[in-house]
Amino acid sequence: MDSNNKVRITFFLPSLECGGTERNTVNLLSDLDKKNYVVSLLLAEKKGDFIKDVPKEVPIFSFNAHSLFKIFFSLMAYFKEEKTDIFVSAFPRFNAVVLLAKKFSGGKSKIIITEHLSFFLLSKNAKTVSHRFIARFLFPYFIKIFYPTADAIVCVSKGIADEIFTMTGHWDKIKVIYNPVTDDKILKMAEKKVDHEWFRNPYIPIILMVGRLSKTKDQPTLFKALSLIVEKQPARLVIVGSGTEEHKLKKLADKLNLSKNILFLGFQDNPYKYMKKASVFVLSSLQEGFGNVIVEAMACGTPVVATDCKSGPSEIIQDGINGLLVPPQDQISLANAILRILNDPHLAEKFSFEGRKRAEFFSVKKSLEEYEDTFQKLIYG
Repeated sequence: MDSNNKVRITFFLPSLECGGTERNTVNLLSDLDKKNYVVSLLLAEKKGDFIKDVPKEVPIFSFNAHSLFKIFFSLMAYFKEEKTDIFVSAFPRFNAVVLLAKKFSGGKSKIIITEHLSFFLLSKNAKTVSHRFIARFLFPYFIKIFYPTADAIVCVSKGIADEIFTMTGHWDKIKVIYNPVTDDKILKMAEKKVDHEWFRNPYIPIILMVGRLSKTKDQPTLFKALSLIVEKQPARLVIVGSGTEEHKLKKLADKLNLSKNILFLGFQDNPYKYMKKASVFVLSSLQEGFGNVIVEAMACGTPVVATDCKSGPSEIIQDGINGLLVPPQDQISLANAILRILNDPHLAEKFSFEGRKRAEFFSVKKSLEEYEDTFQKLIYG
């Protein structure tokens, strides 16, 4: 297709800090059919560990702005120049600014907003009183009024789609597209060597958690579950990820006398090699939009235990078939589920086999096809 006839698509994010939404965007930028699409990345601030993973042929632009006020006016100017056919945005507060900027600019770009997180816990997890007030009282009204003005609303799980419908009363623009997670790259990276001595000891099982060290991931419940587990048998917990709660979590590990049983590895470019070598993967979240790491661990053949939080995990895991689901904030149930897998090799083998099969459903290829179908319908009807 001639470059003048290709559909121009811009993906907009606040930054490329480490997270599932950012990883999904990089996957889409890497694999969208360049014969039909000209893709670019627009950032509020050009920073983050995933910048290096953006394909070299994909241009990255930045507003160099942190303030939503400045981002709003930068977006207005962007839309007035009509630099793109389709504009894809993520994260609630940025979606809000995008929709307002498009309205006031009079631009013609088609807007796709993507929702990756549950709205019901936004106010609880807000870092400031003002953000909590906005999330609890203003966002629901804004969503009801402005979200229907988007050309499409892509939700990464049925649970989030139900929330959006509850707030907007519209199904016609809502589409569920599961995250683009599994591909051959994950499997190749999973085969890399792990040097840490803990992974060379076949007698002490490794429990693995991958994700941000944040309140929503609820690592304290996992730590309390570990304290129950080590009363019965040896076990170690490895945490891959960084975040604002790291200092508090290390203090909690000391308080629970678990410092010798917990290893903080920080952010890792290749978490998959740790997944493949772990005995069990655990996600203890209070909320998830989807749960990329569950699928990634399954693809690596690792048995998974996850909390049955409001959206995400239950759409991936069939409890007792390809993994185990437990109630959030329940360290006893979490500990018992982990122990079931550690002490039943046949169950672990079953979850490993069934998990690999389930992970294939969330392939990058399948997600790309659904996004491209959405793009085509917006442009050509």
